[in-house]
Amino acid sequence: MIPSDIRLYTWVDVEEVLLRVQEQNNWPEWLVWARAYWDGLTIGIRPGNQEPAENWLREIYEPRFRISSQGGISECWIILESVPENERILPIYFEETEEEPPLPKLTPSLSRPSVIWPPSENIQSPETLPPDLPPVVAFHSFKGGVGRTTHALALAQILTEEKQQVLLVDADMEAPGISWVFERRLPNPPVSFADFLALVHGDPSPDAQTAIQLVADRLESALIDNIYILPSFRSNKGFISLEIRPENLIQGAKNPFIITDILAKLGQTLRVDVVIVDLRAGLSELATGLILDPRVYRVFVTTLSAQAISGTITLLELIGKKALSTKDTEPSPALIISQVPEQEQDSDLVSDTEYKLLEAAKPFISEDREPVSIITSFADSLLVLPPTWEEVITRIKGSGIQDKIRRLIDWLPVQRGETVQEDIPSLKSQREHLRDISQQLVFAENAEVNDFLPTVPLRNLASAHRRRLPIAVIVGAKGSGKTYTFLQIVHRETWENFAQDADATEVNASGLIAPLLESKNLKDTAKDLVREVRKKTALALGFAEPQDASTIRDYIREGCQLSLHEGQWRNRWLDAIAWGVGFRPQGEGAGKALTEHLLAAKQKLVIVIDGLEDLFQNFASDESQQTALRALLQEVPEWLSQQPGLPLGILIFVRRDILLAAIRQNAAQMMARYEPYALKWNREEALRLVAWVTQIANICRNIHSDKLQDMSEVDLTEALVPLWGERLGTDRSKEPSSARWVIAALSDFRGQIQARDLVRFLHLAAKWSVNDDRWQDRIVIPKAIKGALPECSSEKIEEIEVENTALQNVFAKLRELGEDHRKIPFTRDTVQLSPEEMKILEDNGVVILEKDEYYMPEIFRLGLGFSLTAPGRAKVITLARRAERKN
Repeated sequence: MIPSDIRLYTWVDVEEVLLRVQEQNNWPEWLVWARAYWDGLTIGIRPGNQEPAENWLREIYEPRFRISSQGGISECWIILESVPENERILPIYFEETEEEPPLPKLTPSLSRPSVIWPPSENIQSPETLPPDLPPVVAFHSFKGGVGRTTHALALAQILTEEKQQVLLVDADMEAPGISWVFERRLPNPPVSFADFLALVHGDPSPDAQTAIQLVADRLESALIDNIYILPSFRSNKGFISLEIRPENLIQGAKNPFIITDILAKLGQTLRVDVVIVDLRAGLSELATGLILDPRVYRVFVTTLSAQAISGTITLLELIGKKALSTKDTEPSPALIISQVPEQEQDSDLVSDTEYKLLEAAKPFISEDREPVSIITSFADSLLVLPPTWEEVITRIKGSGIQDKIRRLIDWLPVQRGETVQEDIPSLKSQREHLRDISQQLVFAENAEVNDFLPTVPLRNLASAHRRRLPIAVIVGAKGSGKTYTFLQIVHRETWENFAQDADATEVNASGLIAPLLESKNLKDTAKDLVREVRKKTALALGFAEPQDASTIRDYIREGCQLSLHEGQWRNRWLDAIAWGVGFRPQGEGAGKALTEHLLAAKQKLVIVIDGLEDLFQNFASDESQQTALRALLQEVPEWLSQQPGLPLGILIFVRRDILLAAIRQNAAQMMARYEPYALKWNREEALRLVAWVTQIANICRNIHSDKLQDMSEVDLTEALVPLWGERLGTDRSKEPSSARWVIAALSDFRGQIQARDLVRFLHLAAKWSVNDDRWQDRIVIPKAIKGALPECSSEKIEEIEVENTALQNVFAKLRELGEDHRKIPFTRDTVQLSPEEMKILEDNGVVILEKDEYYMPEIFRLGLGFSLTAPGRAKVITLARRAERKN
């Protein structure tokens, strides 16, 4: 009889009746298979069994089964739901067969089978993954908004802290979360999960090895903090044009578990330790390829919401029936109840929820096998994730989630890392060494220090170009480290050497470094270094004597007199590049021929350019110079990126104001494209720079090179207490925090701090601390810290005036003011500046408007001779906080 909850509207409902029979093992021996479709139900039977088949169907589909016999031929049909005047039926056909049912295979799909075979206890499970493949961890939730992506990111971060490499896959093809978190760090992903699926779908080899190798090669440019990022799509357009989905692979492949296999093999090719996949929420074919694979480490995340709990129980029951882990190598699932307030952790509600989930997971529970159950706290800060990876991780660390889910490390087959400690020399020698080292570091033009700090932008640059030569524009203000980084790259002579020193691992992109243009302010040692590397590279390539920067500058200046369009300028730049490495000097068309020569000779080259402000001093008003810059910054990189085999890379260091003057359209888009490599210093990175300088000076016992990049702002602040004390006074004084005061005092009102200002400050503070006998608990003393700031400010003002004409003019007007007018806070009328001039100051972080009055940060105030008014005297920290609120 038809089950009471089924109504026979279509063939789908007719098929559902047979599926219920299959589940109940009420399958007659004579019945070989059944196939339903819109035009009829076909029954495969053993010869001579049509009459038993008719009787069985009558019993199964009562009261809707009908049979009619005419001339010894019987016809059968099932009456479907109909209106009285228009009866609808589904014909039944019988087909005699001697075939044997195939060995049933476990299939990770919710789709109905095309043919219903008799039930079998011997269901073929997928082959065990080889032990050399990394484990595949799939995060899933029945309901969205429960913290699935957050917990996946937290586990990825924990693994990197344990010195593990991770492949992080955003498999949520409808609402990508991981892709969004990494969008700023990876604005132009080299490859996506959608690409991977399409490549595997079209790969003729059974193991899709060609597709795996290609995607692995491209992912070498998507390594961020030891995590390879495979986003859902390369652009937002992918959402509306996805042609190949996970279920297409499962349905079309001989191996229904191909999704797990290709992800594990991709991880193996990348030599990662763990593959983490963030799946689409809900019960759909987008996720079942992994959650119905018993070999996958499945993590189910739910909140205390009744809908989320009910759905998760349904998932566990489904897995217990369709994809039960039976082999010793197949893990039990892990359960996470998230967003539980701390005060509710031990409540009956939580206990009852955990009990219900474990009851649903009973099929997995045995003496040696038990699901991992974790309860994580509620955190307001995680309800809406910030738009950057760094901010997300900071919030995750602050939420306590990582401490709770560290249990997953024991669940996974991974190994933990170890720590190392170092000794430090005496106090006086530390002060002297810090003084000398920081003095060498103040000006990059000296090129006397070979060590360098792999800051986040440089690590991004190196990680993104581990397999392909870099083609990038690196933006930074004066003092941000452009020339210093330029010299460090040149000093290492090959891209591979620099990328490795910038903490990139397994670098396979090895190209010779060739400096084309450099700053005219380089000291003799730095000039010698650039000339030596330029000649050495030309010799290694087998070319003639390279033309020096002076000749190249003259060639570019000549072009500025010819009114060239951007295409002509692109060719001129390419020729200059060729001549600068000694290839066909003075030959027209040498640039285009160079790439062909390099490709044929299997040689690779990276051009490095700095000092554009020396060459284009009228960039703000000269259209010819702007065109030349636009061609260099846009046309040349685009042309190089299209070359087969990418034999020629380029790194262009440029000031932000120069770029904005040259790129009039889509400047924001271009800035966003290269944003991960921009030389910016926020508070945390500034503290990291201080810590790095103390490392070189061999001071601060609790800062270790292998941990420096992983230290948070809180960690760095604590680690730097031996440098400058906890406060600008004794620890019990009411003086402000030393670390916060220094960073606030040296920052502008856009939240930026320049590396040169910070290093100069360390030099002066150490210099004036050397002979102090009072303060024995710190290296730089409070008096020296405060005393170093005025000189830092004065030198910063002088340097800005050299490079920024607009600010130079406004600064000159401010200096001409009488002492009575140079007081903070002030109004625009007080300082007699136009609205345009005030905007120049605001855009450059020199002032901030607060309640109709302007304030100025210490790094500008002291150098410009402004004083603070006595009433309500604004302290350094207060001003910095006001700026933070504005930004």
